[in-house]
Amino acid sequence: MKYWLDIKDKLHDHIGVATQLLFIILAAYVFMMAEEHHQWKIPILFVGLLSWFFLHNKTKHPIIWIVIFALLFVDLFLGYFRVANHHFMTMFMVLSVLLYSYHKRSDVLLKNIQIVLVVVVMASALQKLMSSQFMSGDFYYYMTNRGALFKVFITFFPESLEIAKINSGSIVTLQATDPNIGQSIVLKDISPNLSLISLIFAWATVVVEFMVAIAILWKPRSTWTHLLFTAMILGILCTRLETGFMALLAISGIFLCSNLKLRLFYVMIVMGCITFVITKYGFP
Repeated sequence: MKYWLDIKDKLHDHIGVATQLLFIILAAYVFMMAEEHHQWKIPILFVGLLSWFFLHNKTKHPIIWIVIFALLFVDLFLGYFRVANHHFMTMFMVLSVLLYSYHKRSDVLLKNIQIVLVVVVMASALQKLMSSQFMSGDFYYYMTNRGALFKVFITFFPESLEIAKINSGSIVTLQATDPNIGQSIVLKDISPNLSLISLIFAWATVVVEFMVAIAILWKPRSTWTHLLFTAMILGILCTRLETGFMALLAISGIFLCSNLKLRLFYVMIVMGCITFVITKYGFP
């Protein structure tokens, strides 16, 4: 009982909890990306760590957050066409926390997080809606047949797993051939009616994302909004372990959610994703 009371006390400071978790996931992300563009990152890290070591108790400036933002900016500027979508979301979240260190207005911070989250989810839905390949179900059909999606569930069905391995091997072999030959392959379905299931799942994905975006825009602190949001996050994790991106979404949920039990659930999602990111399991 005492531990639950301690947890509840911790969760009451949702901004503090979300900021701490954001820092942990960023530390892992920065460490994983450290080797890229290291000629720029070494002086930033050296000056930043030196400044933090001597001045963190003597200055009002959030040195660590400034350093993290600078490192993220280097990756964005020098690898603009290669960084993942969640890199942009990370930068806006860090910028929001960085500005909060100066203005100290929680309402402004939460509004910024809300806007970032709505834009990210809405953009994801619109991007899928404009893709004929996605809306036809071809994307899910192809990725599922090669075993790239629903890995957690496919492993429980040895026959489907074997078919996925054969399909994946056929694709690798095809990619190694001369494209001018015009050779093609036919994938074997790992389950009956997969084409129809893929089509339905594609439309369901877009509908759910639109619903989540509208709910967060309309009632960002509602329990029903966050029940829908957590369901979406879990659905994505079951489909594909997008651990880094889902951790950012869950942290955004902690910022906005007013329900303590749902905050705890978000924390558990983030911790699980951080564990996968650090152990390089899934897709950071």
